[in-house]
Amino acid sequence: MLSDVFLARLEKLYADYLKTVQDLEDNRKLGEGIFGLKGGPADNPCHDRFAADLGGLLEEFVRQEPDSAEARAVLEYIFDASSRFPKPRTANWMLIAVHTLTGPLIDRLSSEDAQALHAAYTARFKRWERLPNQVELIKHLKAKC
Repeated sequence: MLSDVFLARLEKLYADYLKTVQDLEDNRKLGEGIFGLKGGPADNPCHDRFAADLGGLLEEFVRQEPDSAEARAVLEYIFDASSRFPKPRTANWMLIAVHTLTGPLIDRLSSEDAQALHAAYTARFKRWERLPNQVELIKHLKAKC
């Protein structure tokens, strides 16, 4: 199945990113990044690199024309990542920010899969905690229902 191979690559990308961020956290110098000062794990280019790598991986997956079930499996993994990996905290915002990259996969969903993902997503991310990219994503899922 197409998504099994892809999910393994996706899991490795996430694991490598999270390990890098955890290493940065573990090796943080005293005062680095405190009070909004530059430096520290939050300013490391690994976050942008992760987003770019994930974007490329998702583009490759979409080119392989996954069916709705395969797209849903990948989307569930991405949408659940911030819950599954609450630490390191420095990575948490990026795990949510990359939801923006999932639009082309949402377009591949059936109405039923879009509805299920919409229900799960809106339950997981409370209205008052949502970032603007999440509001747009919810609208995109709702449009597919």
